[in-house]
Amino acid sequence: MIKLFIKIKSKIFSELLSECILKDEDFKIIKADNLSDEVPDIVITDKYELKNELINRHPESKIFLIDTGIPREELISLLIKYKLKGILSMNSDISHLKKALKVIYSGQTWISDELVKCLIEFDRFNNVVDIKLTDKEKKIMKLVCEGLSNKEIAAKLFISEQTVKAHLHRIYQKLAIKNRPQLAVIYSKIFNQ
Repeated sequence: MIKLFIKIKSKIFSELLSECILKDEDFKIIKADNLSDEVPDIVITDKYELKNELINRHPESKIFLIDTGIPREELISLLIKYKLKGILSMNSDISHLKKALKVIYSGQTWISDELVKCLIEFDRFNNVVDIKLTDKEKKIMKLVCEGLSNKEIAAKLFISEQTVKAHLHRIYQKLAIKNRPQLAVIYSKIFNQ
């Protein structure tokens, strides 16, 4: 029996998902108040609940993300940052979800063909290891990938927000990228995070 914990922002969606999954005897839903007694095999979550706190609370569990219309670059960033074992579109049917959960439970990964193509496209970032970044640029890159805003980075490094923006502009130019999700992908490749 595969033990699941569902941590999704929408209570209605979470309850409907639980009801649908429980119709299959291969699955068991662990309630939040029973988490101290049982360890879930898989945690099903969405972008809004996917946080380091959730990952740290369930280190042995595989994390499965329900894609609620997240842009592809951000999905790739989340996949890498949180070491997700699966991503499934909210538009998928329940039989597809159950199949994905069984695949993940068996130790494999479940992502769409479209996302695999994006990962292959993002593989062009493999050569960025040779690009020289200053210590300050590396620090800013790390803080961006931790989810800090420019204002928060400025406060943490005792520099102006405009200086943070200037550093980010130079980082983007050096790495030939356009946004933070791409930066997260590169950061994970450079620093194996």
